[in-house]
Amino acid sequence: MNTKRSDRKIFNLLSGNSRMRMREMDMQKNDCRGTSPVLEKKLKIAVEQTCELCHEYFPVSSLEIHTISRRNYKEMVRDPSARILIVCNTCHNHIHRLPVPVGKQRALVKARSFFIRQDLRRILGYKPKPYRAPDDINIPLVYDEYFGRYSWGSYRLSG
Repeated sequence: MNTKRSDRKIFNLLSGNSRMRMREMDMQKNDCRGTSPVLEKKLKIAVEQTCELCHEYFPVSSLEIHTISRRNYKEMVRDPSARILIVCNTCHNHIHRLPVPVGKQRALVKARSFFIRQDLRRILGYKPKPYRAPDDINIPLVYDEYFGRYSWGSYRLSG
């Protein structure tokens, strides 16, 4: 009787651990929180259904969206496409299990083509902040700061 109880306890412990592992896997699959399935599909199609880590072609169902950890890099980029990688299931597990350095993940994001980056930004609704020149430019002050250190005779006009 005792062996059955101990076997049952072991089974419950093992099944509990496997349930925890399954929850962890589900959390990893839904790594890009706040995105709808339609948006995820558009993102996966935007990278031409290829894994950005191993560069293999996969069906949309086999690709996952990995969010690059924010705490591991100092500057916080406003562009949301710079914080995600679209990778296959295997590579996503490698990123979490082996940990792939954040620097390498950021390098993969920088290596994206201009058109893929543009499509990802459009899908995510990112609009860069427009540049506004300062209103109070004092031109004589800027001129003096730039040219004030040099005397007029110090420039050579001939080669």
